[in-house]
Amino acid sequence: MNIDYEIKLNKDNDWNMKKHHFHENYEILLSLTNSGSIFLENNVYNIKRGTLILIKNTSLHRTMVDKKILYKRYIVHFPQSTLSEISSEKTDLLSKFCGDDICIQLTEDQLSSIILIINKIMNKDLEKFGSDILKDIAFIELLIKISNYFDYNTNKNSTNNFKFNKIHPIIKYIEKNIEGDLSLDTISNNFYISKYHLCRIFKESTGFTLREYIISTRVLKSCAFLRKGCNVQTAGELSGFNNNSHFIRTFSNLKGISPGQYMKKYK
Repeated sequence: MNIDYEIKLNKDNDWNMKKHHFHENYEILLSLTNSGSIFLENNVYNIKRGTLILIKNTSLHRTMVDKKILYKRYIVHFPQSTLSEISSEKTDLLSKFCGDDICIQLTEDQLSSIILIINKIMNKDLEKFGSDILKDIAFIELLIKISNYFDYNTNKNSTNNFKFNKIHPIIKYIEKNIEGDLSLDTISNNFYISKYHLCRIFKESTGFTLREYIISTRVLKSCAFLRKGCNVQTAGELSGFNNNSHFIRTFSNLKGISPGQYMKKYK
C-alpha cells in the first residue's frame, strides 16, 4: 500500500490567504477554532470550530480570518488518483468526492471522532512493524467517515451576508461572460454601481479584488479546456485571454508551470 496524501495541523494568528488559491489536489479543511469565513465557488461559509469543508481540485477559494484569533485547522490534501486507488465497486469514494464542494458543521462528538482518526495517521512512530499500513488504513477510514458525515449531516454551514448577496449576481455575470469584455467599466455600467463601490464590496465579500477573481476564473477555465485536449492558444481564447503571450505568462505565474506543460500532463 502506497497511498498519496498529506495531513497537516496549521496554527497561526497572522495567517491570511494572499494568493489566488486553487490546486490540483482535493482539500479537506477541518477548523478547530472560530476564525472567520471562506469564499468557495461562489459561496461564503462561516469558519467555526467543527466546520468541515471539502474543496474540489478545480475550486477557487480564499479564506478570510480574524487576525486577532489563533487559527487552528487540519488540512488534508490528496490527488484524484488516490480516490480511484482506494475505491471499490461497492464503495466508490471517487464519485462521492467529485460532486459539489461541501461545507457542514460537525457536532463535538463528530469532531472528536475525526480528530481521533487523524491522530492515528499523524502518529510519528514510523519504526513499528506495520505502522505504514496502519496509517494508510486510518486514512481510508477517515475518508469513509467524512463521506458519511457529508451524506447525513443536514447542518449545512453558510452565511447570509448582505454584501455578498449583492455581489453574487456579479459573480454569475462574470461566469456567463468569461470570454467577453469584463472591464471594470463594463461591469459597473451593467449593474449601475460605481467602480469604487463595486471594487470595495467585492474585495470585502470574497477576499479577492475584482481583477484577481476574473483572472483566476479565466485560468481555471483554461485548465478545463487544456485537460480536454485544446491547444494552448484556443484554451486561452475560450477563457477570455485575447493575447496568447499574456495568457501563457499569467497561467505560468498562477499554476507554476506553462499551459503547454499542463496540457501534456493530461495527454
